[in-house]
Amino acid sequence: MVAATGIPTTASAATRSAPVVTEQVAMAAPSSLDAGGIRVTTPAAPQGIGIAATPTISPSVTTKSVAPGGTYTCSSGYFCAQVWAGSAWKVFFLYTCQIYDIYNWTGTGYWRNNQSSGAPNPYLLGSQGIPIHVLAKSPSSGSVDWDPLWAISPCY
Repeated sequence: MVAATGIPTTASAATRSAPVVTEQVAMAAPSSLDAGGIRVTTPAAPQGIGIAATPTISPSVTTKSVAPGGTYTCSSGYFCAQVWAGSAWKVFFLYTCQIYDIYNWTGTGYWRNNQSSGAPNPYLLGSQGIPIHVLAKSPSSGSVDWDPLWAISPCY
């Protein structure tokens, strides 16, 4: 169980001492612009990835299920995260600047930062709320291994 701050509440959670990795990701070319948003095409389904439970987030945000090779719009002002959910990509649309706890996010996923240009860098947090990745400012995108992550802050 993870508390609202992204800090585990169980004693069995290991303390992470991994260094923070700052992402230097070049902006991927969007497939098109859609009313201030960026149209994103999802990748093919990952191979050999089973899923035990549906990926979720707390507090809840708008989500969308997108088939492999399908598209969605990451609207202006949003940080969008893609997680494989067994038969489709589950896209999470984060807008509010706060810490979001993530559950059952496994394997390689993708993110698109389409927040305003002045927004702080997004952070991906591990056990104990320790930042593991500092992502590039908007506009940017990349891939990530969701397995060691416990929380996301779109504007830390």
